[in-house]
Amino acid sequence: MRAITYDRFGSPDVLTLVTDAPQPEPAEGEVLVQVTHVGLNPLDHKIRDGSSRLASLVELPAGTGREMAGTVIGGGPDLDDYELGSRGLAPGTRVFGMRPPGDLRGTACEIIAIAADALSPVPTEVEAEDLPRWAGLALVGLTAIAAVDDAAEVSAGQTVLIHGGTGGVGQMLIPMALEAGAATVWATGRAANAERIRELGGEPIAYDEADWQQEIDRATGGRGVDVVLDTHYDSTFLPSLDHVAPGGRVVPLPTLADLTPARERGITAVIPEITVTRQRLDRLVIGLREGHYRLEVSQVLPLEQIARAHELLADGHTRGKIVLDLNA
Repeated sequence: MRAITYDRFGSPDVLTLVTDAPQPEPAEGEVLVQVTHVGLNPLDHKIRDGSSRLASLVELPAGTGREMAGTVIGGGPDLDDYELGSRGLAPGTRVFGMRPPGDLRGTACEIIAIAADALSPVPTEVEAEDLPRWAGLALVGLTAIAAVDDAAEVSAGQTVLIHGGTGGVGQMLIPMALEAGAATVWATGRAANAERIRELGGEPIAYDEADWQQEIDRATGGRGVDVVLDTHYDSTFLPSLDHVAPGGRVVPLPTLADLTPARERGITAVIPEITVTRQRLDRLVIGLREGHYRLEVSQVLPLEQIARAHELLADGHTRGKIVLDLNA
């Protein structure tokens, strides 16, 4: 089968398309999936270049990618067709999902073995041309749930500031914060993306045209916001501490974020931890199906352009998701 692998950490050039990779054997509790689309995320290039803490756990040569959409073709020794059917994962079922945090095998290959509990069926009415959105849903959706519900504990009437409102995660954070009861959600982004933020229900702050700190001070009368959800961190975490209301909290998404500056000032700071469960995946199905989570895919590229996809991820200005199409 075709698969993307790399045998050393480095630039996107280390990514190699092999055409004779062995087909995996599913272990107990795992499902075999024929992959059609692979969702990509900034974490992918950070693992590949060695900058993510997860890179130290990777065994080279390794695969890349954390999430995907495809079709069930079989199960492990404990999952016959009857058992798969009882889970809604009968052979022939289209599914989406992501590898749990401890599973560092890639998804950018034609067939993968993945935990059954890390998958959820794609609704039967979904057209083939919409599958890229489902391939890019799991990681950003589960990250947003972990950030809004678990780490930030957003509640009714609170005010929220999101740094990076039109990235893959940002486009999920806005509706989820509103769903949790937030009174107002401000989101930073380029002026060109302001309308997209409004479509998602947020109040845009165009960081390329205005000083976001001054805008938040003006909008909140100097009080600050109850919650900061920070998808950027490097240039935004420290300044955000000056704009957190008393008793508020800040949630940086990068796992290597240093929370010390916040804690030294008595500000609650929490890094979200993704939990991959069927229940949470099913929640994403409902949200996308009913139009509450309007995740956007900015580019769909063929598997052969994986290096180009990683370059776009590293650039940091991608709107929505980048997805690989293995049938292109």
